[in-house]
Amino acid sequence: MKLKKQFEDFYKEITIDTEVEELIEKRETLKNDFKSNFPSECKKHDIEVKKSDIEIFDQGSYKLHTTIKNNHGGSIDRDVAVVFPLDIDQNSDPRKVKGYGRDAINLWNRSVTIKEPCLNVSYVENGTEWMHIDLPLYAKHNENIYLARGREFATEGNYSWEPADPKGLNEYLLDKINGNSQLRRIIRYIKKWKLEKYYNSTLDHEVPPSIGLTLLACDSFDASASSEGDDDLSSLQKTIQGIINKFSLTRENGVLVKADISRYLPVTPWTDVFKKMKDSSDAYGVKFYDRLNTALQNLTDACNEESEHDAGVSVQKVFGDEFKVPEKQVDVSTSSNASSKREHNFGRESNY
Repeated sequence: MKLKKQFEDFYKEITIDTEVEELIEKRETLKNDFKSNFPSECKKHDIEVKKSDIEIFDQGSYKLHTTIKNNHGGSIDRDVAVVFPLDIDQNSDPRKVKGYGRDAINLWNRSVTIKEPCLNVSYVENGTEWMHIDLPLYAKHNENIYLARGREFATEGNYSWEPADPKGLNEYLLDKINGNSQLRRIIRYIKKWKLEKYYNSTLDHEVPPSIGLTLLACDSFDASASSEGDDDLSSLQKTIQGIINKFSLTRENGVLVKADISRYLPVTPWTDVFKKMKDSSDAYGVKFYDRLNTALQNLTDACNEESEHDAGVSVQKVFGDEFKVPEKQVDVSTSSNASSKREHNFGRESNY
């Protein structure tokens, strides 16, 4: 089995298993501020929301324990769902409700922005954001859950209460991942690949969404092990091959012009998580496919290499310098022969 120790060390390097104290403190303070202030903000607009009825829980990578470190200088981010009872027939404009949520937590030590799917709470030190918390707001109405979608000044047709099931999605993914440590590692490896290849992207919807990569990894996961234990290199290579097989390719005159992939949410609202990427530009799908295919080629090369060193060089092309390449092993007999040749050449190096 190749690179077992290197993958173990790399996984430790990229993994965030426990929250730093400051992050726990910020999250708890934010949670308490929202619960304390949101009901009074709503009351100003004749909406009754009780503090005891507000439910706040983790979703996304922190809930799934698939968070990775960002060594490219990006800020820490996490998703925290906020659910409260609200009659969305009487309060049909989610932009207004998100505004009340912003006003409840927009205090001196943080900056709150209304984004399309959530409130974005940013924490800045010395002019640089070091952490942000995304707060999607969900209304509970007639036993159903609805996500407040729309930017602050979104035009008609670009905001809505969208049916949602955040707990159902958590449960679906945890059912796949819990008890499967290799799958959890594979998800983190793929997220690290994404971070390495897309960290400087600034275009809207160019980057494949993490939920999409997580779902695809669960769908295509191919376990691999030997008598020595889990073989993460082989499993990652086979899992990425499985993901690539899901693309539908269109070529014109031999040139790839479209690489289409879909993955629908397994819960309400059953939407395609890659829709925004596909609607934005065919070039984004092609880039996603090409970059994933390059990763596959490098991982396949690593699987086929004879030496650990050469295999490590190929894997490093996928993940960057944080993946450490093992030292080159020197063949003692070859080294002896080379030394003997130098002696017979009177110390001069051969030209071949």
